[in-house]
Amino acid sequence: MFKTLIHMFEKYGIWICSIILLNILFGTMLWLLDEKNFKYIFSAMLLGSFLLYCVIGFIVFRTDQRRRKVLIEFLEEPSLFQQERVLKLFTGFDQEFINEMGRVLREKNESILKQEENRKEYEEYIESWAHEIKTPLALMTFVMDNRRDEISAAAYNRLEYSRTKMQEDIERMLYYARLKSARSDYFFTELSLKDVCYEVIDEYKVLLQEKNINVITDYENLKVFSDRKGVQFLITQVISNAIKYQKEEVGSFIQLSIKLDKANNQTKLLIRDNGIGVKAYDLPFIFEKGFTGEIGEQKKNSTGMGLYLAKQIADHLMVTISVTEDYNEGFEIVFLFPDSVKIMGESKHEFPEF
Repeated sequence: MFKTLIHMFEKYGIWICSIILLNILFGTMLWLLDEKNFKYIFSAMLLGSFLLYCVIGFIVFRTDQRRRKVLIEFLEEPSLFQQERVLKLFTGFDQEFINEMGRVLREKNESILKQEENRKEYEEYIESWAHEIKTPLALMTFVMDNRRDEISAAAYNRLEYSRTKMQEDIERMLYYARLKSARSDYFFTELSLKDVCYEVIDEYKVLLQEKNINVITDYENLKVFSDRKGVQFLITQVISNAIKYQKEEVGSFIQLSIKLDKANNQTKLLIRDNGIGVKAYDLPFIFEKGFTGEIGEQKKNSTGMGLYLAKQIADHLMVTISVTEDYNEGFEIVFLFPDSVKIMGESKHEFPEF
């Protein structure tokens, strides 16, 4: 209430001050004309003026409230019907201004709707293209598998690298389109995190062999409630980066560990490598869109979208994602899945060196 009074004084202050000055002027004249009865007449005049101020202030306050409400509705929906409602509460030049404002707002809305339609058409085309391109990609995989004996090992590995890279780019494109769309088609189900890790590692088996990267796993066989494709996408981005940013001069490895955090009943998936890593001053920014960190020979072609999309997907899946700052031998990232259930005993496995 006090703020409302201050606002009204700021808005109508010049008129209030003018009326007060008139009261003082009339009071002075009254005192000069009739000093004996001045205090009675002036007191009555002040009381009447105060009551009049209160009535006028209440009317003005209610009118301003109505105008505010109708204007907000008009801004949200600048239709001709809403415009007519606003015009009834204003006069003269204000009506001309409201008519012009309504015209501009309707033109802006039409432009926004048209852009939205174009964006939806573009998204639908991109998603359609990404799904259609999977057909020749699958054919390429089929031919490579069935004609492997006819292709040299070097050529096969290069083709497999190209196929895997194309698959990664298509998946990123689809997930980016999914993030920007109003709908989400995640399918949450109970799944074995160990099986998902094996599926991703198997997808990269040829590249891991070519790059001589040893894969070490330490699994507790736990089930998590999440979206299978989404979890695969998270793991894929990390494995892809580990392959891309390996140190070829050392014995490269990728380690995956699945443990149950008994303190809060969360499953922890830890993925670590001994590649070139990330500079300490870059760590706070690695999940930002387009961030590539310190430019080097291995990072110059990076888009900076992989970990950004991984963070967005993780948030949608209610998975906590973080990086370890005190690991200096490469890169280490941790995914925490909520409310997990242990279904088998601890299972340890080490892939043979490639």
